Amino acid sequence: MSIWIPSSIGSAKLTELGLVDLLKEERELWIGQANDCLDRLRTDLGNKAMLYRQNFRTANSTREGTRTKKEIKKVVARVNKHVRGYQRARKAILRLDHNVDMAEKYQEILPSDHAVSKEVTEEKRFGQGTSKLAWFWMMDCEQSQLNLQGGGLMEECKCMLLLYWCVLYRINWLNAMARRDRWKEEVSLVRYEMLWTCLWFEYHKNMWEKRALQSTGPGKEAYAKKQMGLWNDFLKKARLMFQGKQVDCI
Repeated sequence: MSIWIPSSIGSAKLTELGLVDLLKEERELWIGQANDCLDRLRTDLGNKAMLYRQNFRTANSTREGTRTKKEIKKVVARVNKHVRGYQRARKAILRLDHNVDMAEKYQEILPSDHAVSKEVTEEKRFGQGTSKLAWFWMMDCEQSQLNLQGGGLMEECKCMLLLYWCVLYRINWLNAMARRDRWKEEVSLVRYEMLWTCLWFEYHKNMWEKRALQSTGPGKEAYAKKQMGLWNDFLKKARLMFQGKQVDCI
């Protein structure tokens, strides 16, 4: 038996019936459920990463590895449950509130978002410069830490998960800072390359102009002037495209 709730009718019909207060109350309830699912999702993803790093990778026997795999499967099942709960809450929120800011805050969770973060499990892998955290890691995680401290996990697990979060955010902050510095350097180099390109075209234009003046025959002079005009066109197009973007001087 299904229970009818205000979101089943739609925000337009509720507004028409004068039940705006019910709409607001249900929206707050769905927002709370979405936040709770995201909190549990972050906690279980941290637990999953720690199981991979400390138990599965360091297993000394097949029995220990098999036991760790079973624990990981249980965590994966909880992660999928949290994702399904969040997706239901998100759909209800978007039905009740058509605000663009709400859709940007509560985005869709993709399968790649709830994979194990390799920032802690694989420190020396390639491609760290382009890797980034899923969007829900960028939300306020203070409530997640409070829920973790008040949850039913053992003290050792709580400490390990808090340490995982701390290391994860620090590594990603350092990666983001290095990425920003690299982009600033690339922008500076590209601006200089624009100037060097214009100087290169101007050098060839002047070179063929000198050859045209020093040519001994009409055929050589015509060919030199043709090359001079070609490089001059390159120079004009480059200056037009790079106007206001290249550095003024070296």
